[in-house]
Amino acid sequence: MFEEDTINAYQEIYETVIPDLDYYLRQIDCRDGCPVNTDPRGYMMALHAGNLMEGYKIARGPNPFASICGMICGAPCETSCRRDRVDKTLTIRAQKRYLDEWFGLDKEAHIKSLEMSYARGSTKPVPNGLKVACIGAGVASLTAAHDLLRLGYAVDVYEMMRMPGGMLTYGVPSYRLKNEIAINECFAIEYLGAKIHYNMKVGRDITMTELQAKYDAVFIGIGLWKSRDLPIPGADQPDMIRGIEYLRVRCADQEWKIGERMVVVGGGNVAFDVARTSRRNGAKQVTMVCLEARDEQTADEFEIEDGLEEGIKIINRLAPIAVERDAQNRITGLRVQPIYYLFDHTGRFAPKFVPDSQFVIECDSIALAIGQGMDMSLFNGWDKKDALKLDRGVIAAERGTCRTSVKGIYAGGDAAFGAALFITAIRHGQEAARAIDEDLQNAHPYQEFVGEFTELPPMRDKTYLRTKWALPSMQPPSVRVNNLNMVENNYTDEEAHQQSNRCLQCHVSPVFDGTLCIKCNGCVDVCPCNCLKQVPISKLNLDLGEGDLRKAVDNFYGVDSASMSPSELSIMGTAMLKDEDLCIRCGLCAEKCPTQAVTMDAMNYSFRWIG
Repeated sequence: MFEEDTINAYQEIYETVIPDLDYYLRQIDCRDGCPVNTDPRGYMMALHAGNLMEGYKIARGPNPFASICGMICGAPCETSCRRDRVDKTLTIRAQKRYLDEWFGLDKEAHIKSLEMSYARGSTKPVPNGLKVACIGAGVASLTAAHDLLRLGYAVDVYEMMRMPGGMLTYGVPSYRLKNEIAINECFAIEYLGAKIHYNMKVGRDITMTELQAKYDAVFIGIGLWKSRDLPIPGADQPDMIRGIEYLRVRCADQEWKIGERMVVVGGGNVAFDVARTSRRNGAKQVTMVCLEARDEQTADEFEIEDGLEEGIKIINRLAPIAVERDAQNRITGLRVQPIYYLFDHTGRFAPKFVPDSQFVIECDSIALAIGQGMDMSLFNGWDKKDALKLDRGVIAAERGTCRTSVKGIYAGGDAAFGAALFITAIRHGQEAARAIDEDLQNAHPYQEFVGEFTELPPMRDKTYLRTKWALPSMQPPSVRVNNLNMVENNYTDEEAHQQSNRCLQCHVSPVFDGTLCIKCNGCVDVCPCNCLKQVPISKLNLDLGEGDLRKAVDNFYGVDSASMSPSELSIMGTAMLKDEDLCIRCGLCAEKCPTQAVTMDAMNYSFRWIG
């Protein structure tokens, strides 16, 4: 607000930006929301056009675990998707799975996909004589190995299990992801040159001190393999099931005997994995006890809905008080107490118990899935253990580089930044590889982007707005609880074609030519989303940022706007404002314009690594 000399006392001021290449890149919200900047818009458009190979290449380029993400990714791209502001977000993950399965999920297909990587280097680099150790064969470590191998590094991976993949193989139940798929994708990185030492636990079979002496750099990507304990009476006995350990055994297709009546304590995704696995492991009754209300649970909504369909009972706002046992110390139930709320008005964790309301849920098995922790035995026998800084139970690492407080030691994934999505750990592996290369070879690479704009016909076939949202079909609950097959079916060819057509194509934007505009306001009137507005120049914050907007105004009109009054600016000209959050790229503004001052322009971009 400010005082104006002649028009009125107050007026609204708009803070605007002048679009540049980076601005237009950010409009591709799905790409901007992906931790590794995958371009879902690109592969969905290719899929819809029938160019499946091009679509797969776009999906695989920035991500050595594209097939895994097609199956189980938490899909932050979907959370960011602009289509969600129209009706429902795009089914991006499911469409990636369609492309993955079309291309192939066997070892040969993944080996072939190595040539499609956008990472620096090549599949046949000149060895540089430097050696890196990666601890853990999960996605963070293997991504770092993938990127370093392409640059000529020798990479050894130390894995305490007998199979690669980390949480992919030992933490994700087979009804969501078959181990064979994960192992095949890991095998491609072994084929690239990674030497994986299986059944080798750092801190037991070899020490960090020995690794530092043998390698030029060490990356820690061991994940969070310890389940948190529950400090209530009776919960410290060996018959209590720890969720992470339970999944590790069951995902390796090994036996774990449980009772017929299971109680799972927890409300996150791991808790649902434990509960749904237990239904497939013989439990006839599974009850979940959650401190959180339904809308406070951290589990994905589809996990909750699928669990309910499979007969899992969920009781929210319930606190465990004690484990009930009989004279032989066998579990007979879980004593619980309802709570009014979990967080106080400031958002602080402060559960308020309902007085005189305790009761017992009868059961013969109890599983805890209330959080994960790091196995600190990794550091046994390390002479620099005390120099490594920790942060709330995980390794303190620098964001963007994964450097730790000890020179030559890097850490990423859950062990460094806490439990997160697989795709986030993949990004950590990429960042660590760049930092290691910078520290060992003084490399300073950057991505050079080139954008090219092409004018399109103003109107677009509106079937993209009429196509209804649809997820892939699922096995019936009565069938899926009795087998370990993947419960989600793949799209049919027609379903994939239809769903990919729902993309708004956010690389296309209306562009306005001020020299042709006659201010008829037709584009504003016809816009179905009210995303356009014409305002006087006086209503713009011309000094925002470094004053680039003022420079643009001065150059366009040939004036010195800083010396002009608001009323003079108001008379001088008009600006067209566009709300990017609302635009659906329908092209009606360009179709309506009588002078062709508005065009629909597509930005096609490419990039390459420099340095």
